[in-house]
Amino acid sequence: MKHLVLSPAKVNLFLKVLSKRPDGYHNIVSIVDIVSLCDAIHIEEISDNTISLTDSRRALPDGPGNTIYRAIAALKDRYGIKTGVRVHVEKNIPIGSGLGGPSSNAATALKAMARIWNLPVTEEELHEIGRTVGADVPLFLYGKPCVMKGIGDLISPVQLPILWYLIVYPAMQIQTKVVYEGLKIVLTKKENDIKLLGKFDTAREICAILENDLEKVGTVICPAIQVIKDRLIEAGSIGALMSGSGSSVFGIFESETKAREASALLAGMGDVFVVRSVVEEGYYGTYGHREVSCT
Repeated sequence: MKHLVLSPAKVNLFLKVLSKRPDGYHNIVSIVDIVSLCDAIHIEEISDNTISLTDSRRALPDGPGNTIYRAIAALKDRYGIKTGVRVHVEKNIPIGSGLGGPSSNAATALKAMARIWNLPVTEEELHEIGRTVGADVPLFLYGKPCVMKGIGDLISPVQLPILWYLIVYPAMQIQTKVVYEGLKIVLTKKENDIKLLGKFDTAREICAILENDLEKVGTVICPAIQVIKDRLIEAGSIGALMSGSGSSVFGIFESETKAREASALLAGMGDVFVVRSVVEEGYYGTYGHREVSCT
């Protein structure tokens, strides 16, 4: 039997790096929104006890180097599953873009396979498995706007309005590890000093808190980031920021119409996506058609 699931991207509206941990990770605080730029993951059950992976761009590794592979392998091992799966990813989320594609793919695969195999897995167990695959996987297992803490694995809810974004990817991959290695952490604030509201009512309230500690390093690696930010503001964005560790930059617009009008002005800057917030609960593990644009 064949199945189709959508794997959405994210943007970081706020990202503060608090400290480096002994294990090499960093403690952060981040506000994240889930957006309608999606990879489409096709899953087919097979009798062979193998996991095979392909993608539309021929850009993803096969085997343990792939987050989908590691997620499914961990689930198979935990529950003693002896059948296999063939996975094909229609890759729309740019690689090395700061939009969370690999973690989203892993989370989506975990939810999908738990349902396909009818496993008695709890949400806590999925999060436990997800954390072994990647720090951002729990965020996508949660699947809604949230505040991330710790290494990104501690999730709490936040209420955001539905926002329209114009995302621009300047066709340059940035490795998260390289960005963090270039970061000079200035411990001017402790976690308890960062006051994050649990509810934002308007796009302008969101724009008032836009901040990303990784942006300065990302801009050094990819100067186009600052150029895109400036161009987004010129095109009518009410706020713009690099997402995650880059290199994608998003602008927030007050309507879909304004975002689409601006997209024509940014067309020469890279891959351009007009997307909106995804606020539907139960987004993962849903099969077939969705009223969500996979740009």
